[in-house]
Amino acid sequence: MNTSLIKNTNNHMKVTEHNHNKSAKELASGKKVNTAADDAVALSISQKLLKEASSLKAGTNNISYGIDATNIADGALAGISDSLGDMEQNTVRAMNGLYSESDRQIMQEANKQSVETINQTINQAKYNEKNLLDGSTGDINIYTGAGSSTIKETDARALAADLENFDISGNPDKISTDTLDKAYSSLNSMRSQIGAEANGLAAAYNTNNNTAENLVNKLFEA
Repeated sequence: MNTSLIKNTNNHMKVTEHNHNKSAKELASGKKVNTAADDAVALSISQKLLKEASSLKAGTNNISYGIDATNIADGALAGISDSLGDMEQNTVRAMNGLYSESDRQIMQEANKQSVETINQTINQAKYNEKNLLDGSTGDINIYTGAGSSTIKETDARALAADLENFDISGNPDKISTDTLDKAYSSLNSMRSQIGAEANGLAAAYNTNNNTAENLVNKLFEA
């Protein structure tokens, strides 16, 4: 009787210890399923959810880098817009017949400086050594963890090239803002494209975070 009682007591203690250890592991991890012994099917599902959540987390980081790149590109284009604004002011002044030829020459030199600034801005707009505005990088694919988004190639060199020979030092009656208008139109198209890409990346970022959060919640419920 005593031997049987001792065996039963020991067995009960082992079961109690096992359950205690299992509960402690669940408490530490936050999950009910930690090993195949708990529930092999549930564990398999949990591992898949964990893998998907990890992929989305890595994708979210990729998206964040893509957003940074679009912000750099748009900031550079905003700087180019400022330079075009300076050129337009000089051009409108030069169209005034009251200015002398030497005055218009000074304005022309100021415009040349603005063109140099534009070229410098194009060359310096980089992310991780990839130039974002000179057309040398091509399209950039951003893997989101669940798919991909694309930052399309932006080439502002043609815009700058059109401005190279823009001259306002001659006859004021023959000066026109057509070249600047064309540059503004190209610039606005590029900024619209980059803005749309940035918005798309921001939406993908939010979707990733929400999806990953839901997956993690399911994981801890498993």
